[in-house]
Amino acid sequence: MIKSFLRVLAASAALAAPALAQDFPNQPVRVVVPYNAGGTVDYVGRVTAAEMGKLMGENFVVENRPGASASIGNQFVANAAPDGYTLLMTSVTSNAITTGLTPETAGYALKDDFTPVGAVGRVPLMLVAANNVPADTIEELIEYAKAEDLPLTYASSGIGSTEHLGAMVFADAAGLELEHIPYTGGAPAMADLVAGRVSLMVATVSTALPQVEANAIKPMVVAMPDRIDMLPDVPSASDAGLDGFNVASVYGLLAPVGIDEAALTALRAALQETVAGEAFVTQMGDRGIVPSTDAPEDAATIYEAEIDTWAERILAVDFD
Repeated sequence: MIKSFLRVLAASAALAAPALAQDFPNQPVRVVVPYNAGGTVDYVGRVTAAEMGKLMGENFVVENRPGASASIGNQFVANAAPDGYTLLMTSVTSNAITTGLTPETAGYALKDDFTPVGAVGRVPLMLVAANNVPADTIEELIEYAKAEDLPLTYASSGIGSTEHLGAMVFADAAGLELEHIPYTGGAPAMADLVAGRVSLMVATVSTALPQVEANAIKPMVVAMPDRIDMLPDVPSASDAGLDGFNVASVYGLLAPVGIDEAALTALRAALQETVAGEAFVTQMGDRGIVPSTDAPEDAATIYEAEIDTWAERILAVDFD
């Protein structure tokens, strides 16, 4: 009798396991954005949360926790229960740069403290030039830069920023020497480029696109292997023979390490459906963001590769 009872109990438990997995989520899911409201990551987070909430039948609530170069929000999620109900929407690229530059003060480790749910999208970077630069194509620009006695200047939002390191990747790929002019943010850097006070800038497409469309600056090359839909006439890095110039800001959805496997599987399936949806693709395209086409099973590989790539780039930079 006892053995029969145990067999019935074991069978009941086996049947209950899938049901428990199907119950996720059964309460609101918090999506932490470690930046201020209104920025690009916040925009991506809110669109993603809304679409995943529709698919999973539960509210996905965005919560902004900015400060300390995203460390405050990142630490909050890293220390949260790994049950799938607290997630992080962030720029993996920016975080990789921050932790690579100041690992002792970040307060978290990207590889040790988080499990990637998946990549959400990529914001390509592109090289743009001031209108007073006497070159209209990337080939003409490289030829002009090599002929100049003094190196051309380029703007960035600060030392160690994506724009700074992206420009160094371009200079290396093109065999150029450039002079860095750091600013306190992307807006003043772009303003001086438009005014012609600096010659070049590697900026995100979402930042540069309005100025390109207004003919206030000149687009030279997109830092991706393929051309992008919003700028079909601008050559890709491969078109220009600059294969090493592959730089994009990757936005990802992360969970605390050790997340329940059933919850992770459900979240990955919903994220994959979200980023492939027409509404999501349209809304991302409006901001110059390329939705991810990566398979969920590749999430960890892509995540770690992004961290390692930027760690190598940081080591190659002389910040003095």
